[in-house]
Amino acid sequence: MKRLFVCLLCGLMFLSGCSTNTEKTTSPELKMTPGTYSSTATGFKGDIQVEVTVTEEEITEIKVVEHKETTGIGSEALPVLADNMLKYQTIGVDSVAGATVSSAGLKTAVKDALTQAGADLDKFSAAPVKGELKEETLDADVVVIGGGAAGMMSAFYTAKEGYKVVLVEKTPMVGGASAMAGGSLTATNSQWQKEAGYEDSSEMLKERLLEAGHNKNHLPSVELFTSFIGPNFDWIVSEEGGNMPYIHEGSGSSYSFEGGGAGAMLKLKENLLNAGAEVLLNTQATELIVNEGAVVGIKAKGDEANYTINAKAVILASGGYGHNRDIVPEEYFAFRYSGHSGHDGDALEMIKAVDGATRNLTWLNKQPNTMILPSGAPQYTNMGVGAVYKMSGILVNEKGERFACENGDTWELMLSMEENERQYLLMDQENYDAFNKAMSDRKIFNPEDPAKWTADDYTGQPFYKGADTLEELAEKLDVPAEALKATVAQYNEAVSSGTPDEFGRELTTTIAEEGRYYALEMSIRYSTSLGGICINDKMQVLNTAEEAVPGLYAAGEVVGGVQGDLYLGGSTFTWAMTSGVEAGRVVSEALAQ
Repeated sequence: MKRLFVCLLCGLMFLSGCSTNTEKTTSPELKMTPGTYSSTATGFKGDIQVEVTVTEEEITEIKVVEHKETTGIGSEALPVLADNMLKYQTIGVDSVAGATVSSAGLKTAVKDALTQAGADLDKFSAAPVKGELKEETLDADVVVIGGGAAGMMSAFYTAKEGYKVVLVEKTPMVGGASAMAGGSLTATNSQWQKEAGYEDSSEMLKERLLEAGHNKNHLPSVELFTSFIGPNFDWIVSEEGGNMPYIHEGSGSSYSFEGGGAGAMLKLKENLLNAGAEVLLNTQATELIVNEGAVVGIKAKGDEANYTINAKAVILASGGYGHNRDIVPEEYFAFRYSGHSGHDGDALEMIKAVDGATRNLTWLNKQPNTMILPSGAPQYTNMGVGAVYKMSGILVNEKGERFACENGDTWELMLSMEENERQYLLMDQENYDAFNKAMSDRKIFNPEDPAKWTADDYTGQPFYKGADTLEELAEKLDVPAEALKATVAQYNEAVSSGTPDEFGRELTTTIAEEGRYYALEMSIRYSTSLGGICINDKMQVLNTAEEAVPGLYAAGEVVGGVQGDLYLGGSTFTWAMTSGVEAGRVVSEALAQ
């Protein structure tokens, strides 16, 4: 009976065209449904809306319809990334360093649009296929590594002096960490400061730097900075010099650029190109070319070529090392990194070819007063807390208690925060409005965002809660309600009675006894590298024997020692810009001899 069943089964298989020796077949390639598809995803500052047009087999257009990304950073990265995805027909292209959150948002939106079109996501997410790199040799007077403030400024200065300059930048856009900065320049000893009648001097600035850095700075580097900041500032703002349109208003301590650091970098890029410098983007410097102890050029790898760039002088301005966990001490991993994602310490590796010296690599700048954006990125809130600490905004910990002078010494506040499990900025309605206005005026977030974030049904970042009573707010924060009420009562009593604050804060107004209350979780971030390469007073890189390496210079964050274990507010952007001028000046003078 069993034999009969098997025979019948084989007969049926034969009749139906089946075979016991089946061959493996491949699925036909998925075809997309032609059309234009819309999608939205979260970027750094808000939603990124795209329209993606496809045929059956390829992407024909990626259009960013609307976004709220930072001008000069995300706004520059989105079109670059869209072009690369279109060029290589994949969302598997590299994200734009310095705009990784914006990049991730755009990729997510495009992926969703492709999914709607029925695309083969394995195919359209694959790593891009690039052709074989050609070998190319360039000759220049000066080659600059890094397209941030220091690199662009030094390249601009030397190009303006008539030298042939090549700048290589490993990311698809210039600006670096400086595009993320506030953009203000300290003006010590400048003509503008003198005209404003502001009392300041190189010695006074030196003392401020040393005090902020707890006297752990490298004194000769500090003195070098304070000696050239005035004349170099004058050059930056003069029409015949840098022609950077800083606003000639204010007290004289510092001057701002409309559009902040991002705006300043866009203008500097324009100046640089107008001066005739050649800029190679997506080009990673890989090694120094050394001949008999002197640096005579670099090797670099671009998208389409391996470059040998011969030069009479090389300026290192590739930024810090905060994104490289092989260099950053483990103690910092407890905090979120808010610096540039391209800061991998590339120059630290390159200078090994000349036995280059470094100092203070164990230090990076930490800062309190940090909120977490919906993207997960840490964001400074200095302008917001600066407003409410003049009013009645206070910080409370997980116990519902104050723990430090909110607007006092940054270092002391940070040390106190490190002792907490968590902490919150507590605000009444008036403070909440002032905080949000200060932040949205600087375009950190949009005016309508806080209402969304403080809604009861919102579950993402930032952790921002609102309530009609302190008891209700305490429940949302998981802090003791009675302790929180007692903290507010004690603060108000001190204000009303004129009693000195237990933490030394100058008290002004009370916290409202009725109305809405709000709390925003605050944390610590780290960013700027405080250590780096050793230089002399001619911006020349030193070897471990403290001898200048012929042909090799450095400027900006890549240099170590100007700051101690904490930076002085506003000084790092000023150092980047003015040290870039200084490197350009000394290199131009050396080439003229």
